[in-house]
Order: sequence, then C-alpha cells, then structure tokens
Amino acid sequence: MDKKEGRVLFFHAEFPSGGGERVTRDIARGIHSYGYEVYVVTCWKKEGPSPEVTLLELPDKKVNTQKNAEAIIDVIQSLSIDIFVLPGFLWNYLGFVQKQVLCKFVYILHNIPLWEVIAKRERRKRTQGSVLKMLEWYLIAYPKFVWLKSYDKFYIKQYREVYDLVDAYVVLCDGYKTELEQILKLPKQNKISVIHNSERIIEDLNLDRKKKQIVFVGNMTYENKRVDRLLDIWGMIFERVPDWELILVGGGQEKENLQKQSVHMGLKRVVFAGGTSNVQPYYDDASVFCLTSTFEGWPLCLSEAQANGVVPIAFNCCAGIEEMLSPSGVNGILISPFDMHEFADALYQLLISPELLDKMRHNVILKSYNYSLDKIGKQWGDLFESLKS
Repeated sequence: MDKKEGRVLFFHAEFPSGGGERVTRDIARGIHSYGYEVYVVTCWKKEGPSPEVTLLELPDKKVNTQKNAEAIIDVIQSLSIDIFVLPGFLWNYLGFVQKQVLCKFVYILHNIPLWEVIAKRERRKRTQGSVLKMLEWYLIAYPKFVWLKSYDKFYIKQYREVYDLVDAYVVLCDGYKTELEQILKLPKQNKISVIHNSERIIEDLNLDRKKKQIVFVGNMTYENKRVDRLLDIWGMIFERVPDWELILVGGGQEKENLQKQSVHMGLKRVVFAGGTSNVQPYYDDASVFCLTSTFEGWPLCLSEAQANGVVPIAFNCCAGIEEMLSPSGVNGILISPFDMHEFADALYQLLISPELLDKMRHNVILKSYNYSLDKIGKQWGDLFESLKS
C-alpha cells in the first residue's frame, strides 16, 4: 500500500458518547495505514488521551456558537487540516467555517435520510397516545419523500444546504443514496458516496458457550428503538419456550416504563441488565438478537451481533437493515414492519429449530466480514485521497 499523508479533523458535540463516536474511531484506525493523522474537536471531552485520535476541547459547551466556529477555524489553519468531517448532525456554522478555510469538507449521515421527521412524529405519538397511530401505516405504505408535509420542508432545506456546502456527502447504504437523490432532486452524477460502518472480526470466537438467551443491546428510547414492542412479542411466546430468557442491555428514558410494562404483563425470564461500557459478555452468551425499532441507519448492534455469531431478527424498516440481514433466512430474519405476530412466529420458529439456528450462526459471522475494518478503511482512504487530488 502506498504511504499517504494528511490530516483529518472530526467535530463531535461529545466525545466519546455513542455509536457515531465509535464510527469515528473505527475510521481513524482504518485510515492510519494511509498515513493520516486524525483529530477530534469536541464541546464535551469525556475522557483522556485516545490512541486513535488527538482530542481537542472547544471553548464553549454549546455546539452552535460563533466562538466554537472561530476556534475550529483556528484549529484547521494551525494544524493545516486537509479534510474536515462533520458526522451526523446539522451545524449552523458550517457555511461560516467553509468560507474561511481551504480544506475539503465531508458530511456523514449516520441515520436514514430525514430521520428527524420520523423521530419528531414518534415523540408526538408518545405524548398524544393513539392519535398518531396511523403513522406506522404511512411508514409502511409510502416512501418518505411522498408523505412529507409542508412543515417537513425545513429539514429538506437544511439537508440541501449541507449538500451544497460539502465536497462529499457519505451515506450508509445504496438505498439511502437513492432516497436522498430523490428527496434533494439530485442529478445522477453527484457528491454522495456509500460507505458502511465497519465491524471488527472477533478472534477465537467460542460458539459452544452460547446459551438460550435472546438479547437486545441499545439505548431504550421510544421514538426509534421501541423496546416495548419486544416485550409484547416476548409476551406472545415466552410460555412456549421455557428454557429461553430475554436479556435487555442498556439504559435510557424508557427503561422504567419498560420495567413497569414487564411487571404489568406478567412476563417471566426478562432481565434488565442496565447500561454498561462492556457489552461483549452478553454477545458471548446470546444466541439471538432482536431489534424492534421504528427506524435505524446502519445499526452497529446488528453488525456486532453478526460478528459474534448472534442471529439477528428485525423489522425491515429501512434500507440499512435490509442490506445487513439479506437474504432473510440466511444472514438474519427480516420481518414486515411492524407485524408483531409475524415477528413472534418467526422468533418462536427460530428458537425451536437448533439446526437452523446453528447454520445461521455461521452465516452471519461470514456476513460480518463484509464490513471488516480493512475493507471499510480502504474506502475512506480512497475517498479522502480523491478529495485531496
């Protein structure tokens, strides 16, 4: 591999704090062999030195301030940054900075296009009860660019402004590229690149230690994760699979409500394991991973599950999940959104079919190799080199 040199700067509101920050570290590791130095500016520096990146703290804890924008300009100029990367959020001062520096700009969309619209509506549904129950029907029946209301044009305008400002716009899968091209009415030749999130290869994976455990790992929020659905599904089958248990790993605003729901339903063998910085032991033991989200981007929990030989089953609610678990029945199981009975039936059949489970366990491990750090790192390295040339 040719030795290449350059400096890349990422901007995170907090670092580290979640999946997006893990992706940044993975990118940093992936492009290290290309000779890149990676820096991160952040409003909230939550730990000390990091081996993958150099952390720099901004002067203001609020993200959208001119003081922070000017500080970022100083960093770009003083360090001779080649590429500035804005991962996953819309920043008011992007244009202000872009006008005053010479580096290239990259935006990473870490979710589905216009996820903000869906999250907003899900939050409204949570507060208004059943008034917006028809939302799920719209999610199934219409592409998002068809049913958008006039007040959603605010987000489309923001997306377009970001697209016009940057030199490259990265999405997580081909399906999102197609959606965004339609939403923004882009020509066939455009700035959008497709790069998946990477996943590490698990060395010395011991499949013999797998237990009869179903696991969910993630932040327990209502607007996207909808773990309440998983409890409803478990309620349909738990009496028929007495040897199995459901492990819920994570915290979040919905955890208390979910615990109350579990008690109210009289569910058995449900473990609320709480949040942890080390989820590996849960993947080591689990056999099946369930995801009942309303929307996702390219959920790291699914690729983590696949890499650990944990067979994933999820609603086919977005192009990212569809690509990760396809073909269904081989690399995971895709369920029509949001058919609870179909999900429960498929999960039950998987739990009582040890030969199928074992076969899929090996399949999903092989599927995870498609997202290896070497492959994804090369794609990022190639993109950055193309911008510099």
